[in-house]
Amino acid sequence: MRRQLAVFLLLALALCARADGYTSFTKNGLAYTIVSDKYRVAGVTALEQQENAVLRRAEIPKRIWHKGRRYKVMIIGDGAFGGCWQLKHVELPDCVTTLGKGCFAWCIGLEEITLPASVCVIGADAFSSCPELKAIYVPKEHVERVQQLLPKELRYLVKEIKK
Repeated sequence: MRRQLAVFLLLALALCARADGYTSFTKNGLAYTIVSDKYRVAGVTALEQQENAVLRRAEIPKRIWHKGRRYKVMIIGDGAFGGCWQLKHVELPDCVTTLGKGCFAWCIGLEEITLPASVCVIGADAFSSCPELKAIYVPKEHVERVQQLLPKELRYLVKEIKK
């Protein structure tokens, strides 16, 4: 229980922290930041502007290797996919717990996204200016919880995952 609380607090702090001082790198077309070397936690961070413009599909892996160490990808950082106008499809692994502020803001082509049951934090404006967004799919038992994490004007988008 203590370890889970420590990891959760670490993740919450990571949302507030800037990338300065953290190890950042790019792998398979996505940018990452090591949030905790001790707990082996990484987050997806913002791409360069020119890479954002052409990204159409984002498959975030459950784990990534960096300098011989394996890290669990648990955070989609603030503005990580902001301005990815052509982004249509996003796959999030079941270990992602945190969606940062504006992480999908201005993804004008994004029509739907499936959130894993592990998501417990959704930052402000995570889905702002996504005019084509028609559905945010979540497991049936998590629909109400995820609705409470979103602003009122987006709660109607939360739907049970299609079988």
